[in-house]
Amino acid sequence: MPFPSVLPYQLVNKYRDPGIVTDAGTIQMNQYMSSNPSNGGNDNCASLLGNLRKMKDQGAGPALVDMVGGSRLDILIKGQGRPEDFATVWNFMCRNKDHLKKIKVDVRSRRTKSGKLGEIENSGNIFDLYFKGNSDMEAIQRMIKDRFFGIDCVGFVANYMIYAGLWDKYYGANPSQWDDWFFTEEVKKIEDIEPLNILLWNGHIAIVDWVWSMDGKTAKVDICQSSSGGPQCNEYVKITETNAKTYKNRKAFKLSEGTPKLPVDGNVYIMKRKGLDFYS
Repeated sequence: MPFPSVLPYQLVNKYRDPGIVTDAGTIQMNQYMSSNPSNGGNDNCASLLGNLRKMKDQGAGPALVDMVGGSRLDILIKGQGRPEDFATVWNFMCRNKDHLKKIKVDVRSRRTKSGKLGEIENSGNIFDLYFKGNSDMEAIQRMIKDRFFGIDCVGFVANYMIYAGLWDKYYGANPSQWDDWFFTEEVKKIEDIEPLNILLWNGHIAIVDWVWSMDGKTAKVDICQSSSGGPQCNEYVKITETNAKTYKNRKAFKLSEGTPKLPVDGNVYIMKRKGLDFYS
């Protein structure tokens, strides 16, 4: 197994600090989006890219789907796209702004927790709603705000595996499958926590970026994830070893504190990938 020389925070920076480099400027991917209806759904993204998918570049060039690749475009629509694929889509839109006048959409809010469709907040064509009167960079950033584009928790950790050279392609899996398929060694003691361990909740995943200190049953670590606000690094998170069990009857560790505040805290379990270590 290759040993990665990049940490998860470096992928956070690639997504949003400063962000994704495009012809329109540097765009911050600061949005969470998931195809799971109970996590808000991806209705705006699916509607937009369903229309853009077969559009030819400037009327005569290759179709968008051929430029990105069908499977990678599907992954982007799920909320799990690579930075370079977002850049390709956004550059394509900016080159073809006149064609965006033909694409009409309903801009919806997040789906409810029950999965019910979100309310329609705006309607019209993409050019008039976002590009008219705005720079291309402003237009794309507004579309991200309205959840036409985003990253979910699995998308971030999976893209770290690709970014670090650990995977040669995307492998689809929901959070509950990662400890069966990819990270199969359970961490049971606070002193065994290391960078690149994954943290699992029932339905959410994050990754340890760095371990700063340990003291008895507690540790201070940086954690990277995508949740509310999109890809992010939460610094100096407190992890406390407990005597309890959590999801899948795994050893429970309690998360608290952190800057910025953790979007998801509470009890997690921690898993290690055999042979995976970080070197600087």
